[in-house]
Amino acid sequence: MKYLARINAGQGEPQALETLYAAAARENAAAEFRDDMEAAYAAAPDSVLLAAWHWRLAPAAPATPERSPVNWALALPLSLLTGLVLWLLSSPQFSFVDKAGHSEPFLLVLVTPVIAMVAIAFFAATRKQGYRDATALGVGLAAVAALALWLSLNDSNYRELATAHVPLLAWAAAAVCLMGVRATARNRFAFLAKSIEVTVVTGLYAIAAMAFGGITMQMFKTLGVTPPESVVRLLMVGGAGLMPIIAVASVYDPAASPEMQDFRRGLSKMVTTLPRLLLVLTVVVLLAYLALIPANFMQPFHDRTALITYNVMMLAVMALLVGATPVHADDLSESYQTWLRRGIVAVAALVLLVGVYALAAVLYRTAQDRLTMNRLTIIGWNTINIGVLGLLLYLQGKRGRSQWIASLHATFSTASVAYLAWAAFVTLATPWMF
Repeated sequence: MKYLARINAGQGEPQALETLYAAAARENAAAEFRDDMEAAYAAAPDSVLLAAWHWRLAPAAPATPERSPVNWALALPLSLLTGLVLWLLSSPQFSFVDKAGHSEPFLLVLVTPVIAMVAIAFFAATRKQGYRDATALGVGLAAVAALALWLSLNDSNYRELATAHVPLLAWAAAAVCLMGVRATARNRFAFLAKSIEVTVVTGLYAIAAMAFGGITMQMFKTLGVTPPESVVRLLMVGGAGLMPIIAVASVYDPAASPEMQDFRRGLSKMVTTLPRLLLVLTVVVLLAYLALIPANFMQPFHDRTALITYNVMMLAVMALLVGATPVHADDLSESYQTWLRRGIVAVAALVLLVGVYALAAVLYRTAQDRLTMNRLTIIGWNTINIGVLGLLLYLQGKRGRSQWIASLHATFSTASVAYLAWAAFVTLATPWMF
């Protein structure tokens, strides 16, 4: 909100606002000026001057520029490095072993920090700037990963939490590398949306790599040759490990800000179309589920698995809502926007009801027994998601149809900060509390 106070002060002085906008443009902060202008207009929709600025800045999304050439000369070696590191870490000697002799690989905790650190190096080297920040983020992420690994050695409960929360911290480190700490709501949302696309592309590439590895092993077996376990891991884990950096290089242009990425072509279009189609099915499923709750009301109050399912469901719905939300207003027709907004609001309202129900269940189980690390984590996530859904519905009602996309961007921007804060708390603080 760097410009908000001066925008409000200049509502009666058109020349002052023009001067302020020109200064923002010179500082490469036009996007921040636009966001602050939208906030001022939302607070004073009757202002003719602010309305003129709203229509001047809001209707046309910035044209998507031609992306910079993909830095394959750097991406391919870094992809190879990532695959080799993940292959080495998948060795049986790097495993958690419990008293019963069951083992789990260190990769459960380390896979996303390794990928994120390599991605941060790729971003900084491609942009040829920000080396100091990238180094600090890499060192900090490595320290967090090392701490989580150490705490996971003898605590399987914490290990489960670290496996779920360290990836969020790794993702946040990559986000800060690209956007800095004081990113605009639109940039944060654009990064969220692009992250979903990168995840989908990585999954597709990894499936192809593992299929290739499986076919290769089967071909050797037809000759009576059984590859050693290390070679199998190299083909499967190492092959899949090549793909995240290749996916990042394919999809994301480090030279452009998140909001200036291409969201209009190729897989980007599919990644946004599918969630919008799923909104209808989600509404039907949630309505059916809510209708069945009275006949089975106490089930989640006695079933721990149900509470975990609720948490996973709410996070999945959040991802669905992010994927369904357009980055730019001109991506869709007016009628499409109207129905899409209704679908998003309907899903948010229904999930909010399920979230309150789930929170009541976990609070009941806690009161009947005691507060544990897992229960505290679930209570925190439920509370945050309920707050985010409530904020979404509040802003949609307050700002109305004209500001519905900007309101969603603001909501998900706030959610990303809350998610990061809670993930950091769970990862770094809860082990010392229990």
